[in-house]
Amino acid sequence: MCGITVALMTHNEATQFEWLMAALTPAFDVIDEMVVVDDFSDPDCVAAIRAFEGKVPLRFHQHALNKNFAQQRNYVRSLCRGRLIFFPDPDELPPTRIVMGLPNILAMMERLDIDACTLPRINILYESSRPVHPTEIAPTDACVLRYFWEDQVRLLRNLPHLHWTLRLDEYLADIRRGYRFPRIADYALLHPKTVQRGAERQAFYRSIRMRHLSRIRNAIAKRLPWRQRTEWIEAEAPV
Repeated sequence: MCGITVALMTHNEATQFEWLMAALTPAFDVIDEMVVVDDFSDPDCVAAIRAFEGKVPLRFHQHALNKNFAQQRNYVRSLCRGRLIFFPDPDELPPTRIVMGLPNILAMMERLDIDACTLPRINILYESSRPVHPTEIAPTDACVLRYFWEDQVRLLRNLPHLHWTLRLDEYLADIRRGYRFPRIADYALLHPKTVQRGAERQAFYRSIRMRHLSRIRNAIAKRLPWRQRTEWIEAEAPV
C-alpha cells in the first residue's frame, strides 16, 4: 500500500478538472497515485484528464454513474492503494495548505487513529455566461447570489469498514473517529457554480429523488445510529 492517493469522479468538467490539477501540481511529489473514474464524459473532458497521465501517476477508468453517487464512490475507493485518500469533487479547488500538508495529515490520522476528516467548503452560486476561476470571485461581487459554508468528508484512511451510502447526498458511514478542520479560508475548498450549471445539477438530482427516494426517507436515513457513533476528536490542525 502506498502513501497518498487523490481520487476523482468526473463527468464533463474539463475546465474545472484543469483548475483542480493546477492546484494539485505543487504536491505532485507527494502524491503517490491519482485514480480518476469518469462517467463517460465527452472527448474534450477525457482528453483533458489523459493529458496528465505522463505528469502524475494517473490511472484512468470509465464506469457509469447510473444515478448512484455512493456506488460510484465505493467503486473508486476499491481502486485506491494509498493509506490516505484525498477525495475532492472535480469542481472543488483545494487550498495549498491542505494539498502540501497531505503527508502531515496522514501522519496525524494514523497517530490518533482517525478514520476520516471533514474539510470546510465554501459554496458560491454566481451569474455568468462562463465558468470563472474560484479565486477570482469575491463574496461581495454583484454576480454572487449565494455564498455559504458547509463541511464535507474529503480525507479518509483506506480502511475496509468505511463505505458510502445513499444514491444522492451520499455520506461516509461507519466513521469511528473523525476530525473536523476549522472553518477558515486556509483549509476551505472553493466550490463555485454558475446559475445555469446549478440548475442543471438540481434537475439531475430531482430525477434521482423521484426515481429512488424521497426527501423524507433520505432525512431519516441520515439520522440512523451509524451516523451517531462517530467520536469527533479535538486536536490541533496538523498543517
